[in-house]
Amino acid sequence: MKYLIVCAGKYGSTLQTGRWIGERLEGDVLVTEAREMADPGERDVVILGSGIYSHTVLPDIMQYVDKYRETLAGKKTAVFGVAIDTTGVFVRGKVHGGWSYILPLIERLPAPPVYAGLLGGEINPMKLDDGDREKLERFYKMMDMGDGVLFKTRMTKQAAWEFAEKLMNRMNSDWGHP
Repeated sequence: MKYLIVCAGKYGSTLQTGRWIGERLEGDVLVTEAREMADPGERDVVILGSGIYSHTVLPDIMQYVDKYRETLAGKKTAVFGVAIDTTGVFVRGKVHGGWSYILPLIERLPAPPVYAGLLGGEINPMKLDDGDREKLERFYKMMDMGDGVLFKTRMTKQAAWEFAEKLMNRMNSDWGHP
């Protein structure tokens, strides 16, 4: 099996998660960044991953899907998002987080993915640019989470490996076949 893992991220968490997923897959694996626009033509499975910023996936991953839409129509795909909040919350009459983050990417694909999931991300204040730090501080205030951006990580290699194993199991079951 030939896999292409396409990652859209800003500070390295999504690419690292993509590499961890790739370690667990059985076959030929290429991990790349979405902005490199690697052609998925010769790959059997395309896994699309994005960091979550401002409550959604990054434009790079959507542009990748748009560019290769016809090619992706004939491929098995999977989707993952990397975020601190993987469960979602209901605050002030609105759902924030969880699956709502990756639904726009799933819906953009020409066919439903074989598998999709959310994996833990990381917030490292030392890596954030000023704009992202300010947005995060505003979000924390809106959500009554206090002031300042603290280091948080929910990234684990184990969760990435579990994603890969579930994907392989799904592809080997009736669910993975049209």
